[in-house]
Amino acid sequence: MWNRSIREIRLSRKPQGRPRVPALFLLLFFIPSFASPQTADDPLRISGLRVLFFGPSRAERDSLARGEGLEIDDVMDDFNYYAGKAAVFLSRAGIPAEFTESRVVIVKTGTAKFRTFDRRSIQEPVGMILTDGVHEPRLVPGRGTDRDLILEISEYFHLATAR
Repeated sequence: MWNRSIREIRLSRKPQGRPRVPALFLLLFFIPSFASPQTADDPLRISGLRVLFFGPSRAERDSLARGEGLEIDDVMDDFNYYAGKAAVFLSRAGIPAEFTESRVVIVKTGTAKFRTFDRRSIQEPVGMILTDGVHEPRLVPGRGTDRDLILEISEYFHLATAR
């Protein structure tokens, strides 16, 4: 038994199960997407027609003072609820909506100009950026009800709203 060559041992083994190529493919496919995830410090670049809802990251919320932390959680709960309702309106209108925690957002307009928004320079922790990819993007800081958000969106994109 000890005198068998490695080649004989390999030939005597029976293949077990399916080949491992699909598993290897999945690993190679998913590892790059997890290797360098976007963080709140990375600038987010957007272009074209879309609405971007923004707010602080969990780390930013956790770093706030205890009293302010409870308040920011209430702000985030309200904002996420109403932004979610506005996102349904946007979906029906065919306008993509995204949520981000990125501090810096760079918007490209149709004229190849870039507009940079930095959340640190905005007084409100939440808000939205509206862009149609052609005209100047609009920053709407702060939270509001779904009706407030939808009115801002409708005005910018010239959409009819149900009153």
